[in-house]
Amino acid sequence: MKTLAFRLGWRLLFYPCLVYTVFSFIFFWMYAHPRRYTGAYTPQDFGLKPEPVKLMTADGVQLDAWFIPNKASRQAVIVCHGYPMDKSDVLGLTVFLARHFNVLYFDFRATGRSGGFFSTGGAKETRDIEAAARFLETRGLKDRIGAFGFSMGAAAVLLSADPAIKARVLDAPYADLGVELDYIFSPWGIWRKPLLALMKAWTFVFTGVNVDQVSPRRSAAALKTPLLLIHGDADKQVPLANSERIKAAVPAAELWVVKGARHGENWYRAGYEYERRTTAFFKKHL
Repeated sequence: MKTLAFRLGWRLLFYPCLVYTVFSFIFFWMYAHPRRYTGAYTPQDFGLKPEPVKLMTADGVQLDAWFIPNKASRQAVIVCHGYPMDKSDVLGLTVFLARHFNVLYFDFRATGRSGGFFSTGGAKETRDIEAAARFLETRGLKDRIGAFGFSMGAAAVLLSADPAIKARVLDAPYADLGVELDYIFSPWGIWRKPLLALMKAWTFVFTGVNVDQVSPRRSAAALKTPLLLIHGDADKQVPLANSERIKAAVPAAELWVVKGARHGENWYRAGYEYERRTTAFFKKHL
């Protein structure tokens, strides 16, 4: 009887753990190797003439990019899209920047038409931003480079300490990757803790990234350059509390709360004021 009870108990423990481990790997894979989206919009749809560009990161990932030159400006802005989309996804809400600045759009690694296999939530995407900055420097735009980021792109902009970037505009960034994942999986209740622990383990094994160390909030506190945070108070995907925590870590940062805006709606809600504030911020600090 004892032997039978032991066998039954062992199976009741082992098989659920095995199933949970498999589920955690599936979720890890879905997030770290997302389906690629390639949007239909191009700069030509807005009357612009981009230069197709290929960027190479320090770790050997080739990135697909558009460079939109502005002969009347010596200032440049790098535009960083959100997860898991591509550069086309943020084109409509940022195309106004091309009226005032040289603009560089690119697809992060593992998204759009860029190379790379794993997305890391902003951790290794900092290398992509650095590659973009190096390209702009070859075009004679050194020391007058700003960066705009949306969602994960905003987090990556904060994580990047590249000295070439002199000003940052962040639309709906997350403050800490571990906390954001805990929020995303909150419907799992107490079961999210072991699931996330396993997902973090898979992430470290396959990408070398410690999720709990990916903190735009802490990185922002070490930056010496101006920051403009833009966040909607109706954002349920990346709640306003994220920008408020970043603001608390960087009291000098500007925080503009857009009333009634959900994730990705700040430009749609604020319209011209969004364009005016963003343009004025970059003109002042670049």
